[in-house]
Amino acid sequence: IAAESDNDVGVAGVSWGAKIMPLRVLGKSGGTSYDILEAVRFAAGLENDSGTLPDQTADIINLSLGGTGSSTFEADLFQQVHDSGIIIVAAAGNENTSTPSYPASYPGVISVSATDFSKTRAPYSNFGNHIDIAAPGGNTAINLNGDGQPDGVLSTLVDDTSGIKKPVYSFYQGISMAAPHVSGLAAALAEKFPSLSAAQIVTRIKAGASYSGLT
Repeated sequence: IAAESDNDVGVAGVSWGAKIMPLRVLGKSGGTSYDILEAVRFAAGLENDSGTLPDQTADIINLSLGGTGSSTFEADLFQQVHDSGIIIVAAAGNENTSTPSYPASYPGVISVSATDFSKTRAPYSNFGNHIDIAAPGGNTAINLNGDGQPDGVLSTLVDDTSGIKKPVYSFYQGISMAAPHVSGLAAALAEKFPSLSAAQIVTRIKAGASYSGLT
């Protein structure tokens, strides 16, 4: 979303001027819906069980996660966050199915599927009318551009295999790569066109409007 850019290192962020509020909800041992929803509440500046609030609420919440389970409680929370003017982006799923995934399929959430290098649906990507937009997710099984590298999305990572955390880069594939592209685009549009409301940004993203054509 916001990798440091123009420094001759690694990759360029979609919106390198954006700031990240990192909230970890899934670890090596997994996580729960409770963890996810509490982080969403915190990011949105809503009362949560930590008893704390951020100095500044998030403008965009990216959720590179999901599953088939849903609930009215979750739907109500995401609607509340949406109604407050926060853009919510979520992964549509990597199961190559038309079955809706949540939170992506809740009203008010931008549901994102994945494309490969040829700009067609990636073989793992979920699909269906409930999905709002597709973005680059990669396909590491092929190399269509002939650069000697898998056609994944080159991503910023932390390597802690040696016991010391080191910044590294690696090619990944999946909806978890696609959703941040849309979140980064939303951040770039918000910066370029500060007069646009969250709803206007979402409308233009869903319509596939070009960056240069927005006024």
